[in-house]
Amino acid sequence: MRKNILIYSILLISLIGISLFLTSNFLEESEDKMNDPLVKNIFQADQVKLKISFFDKKINFFIKSEMLNSLANSNYMRLFRPEINFDDNSELKIFGTSKNADYFYKSNIISFIETVKLSGLLNEIKFSGTLGDLKLNLDDNTAEISKGLEIIHKNNIYYADSILVDLSNKKILNSVNVRIESYND
Repeated sequence: MRKNILIYSILLISLIGISLFLTSNFLEESEDKMNDPLVKNIFQADQVKLKISFFDKKINFFIKSEMLNSLANSNYMRLFRPEINFDDNSELKIFGTSKNADYFYKSNIISFIETVKLSGLLNEIKFSGTLGDLKLNLDDNTAEISKGLEIIHKNNIYYADSILVDLSNKKILNSVNVRIESYND
């Protein structure tokens, strides 16, 4: 009988020890997950409108987005289905849409890595087109298109592989492989 009590006592102490070990291991693992750098807070907002001011106060520029989100401690926000609106209140109005864009707020750059579809007015004449990678540098007031520009305006199709535009002065600063094709309706 004493032998059975001793065996049962050893088994009971072993079970208690194992359960304490497993419980403490689980608690440590839970704390590690909470402090894990991969687990981050996410900032998210729906139906956002970013109004951007240039040195030239005549330019109205804003971006509307269905949703934006950002991870904690990151230096950019992801914009979903952004709409670009640019109006210089005289001769140029542009409206554009894309699937996604990234706003790097430390460097003040908005980068559209998906195709952007454009439409607008230049001197009261409609134009439309598409472009590949678009980078808006808000500090320098420049727009850089680095892939696949195609604009239809006044019976002409304008193509460029790369182009850099000063938005305030409305000047082309640099361009690569610009071509023009004429067509008749």
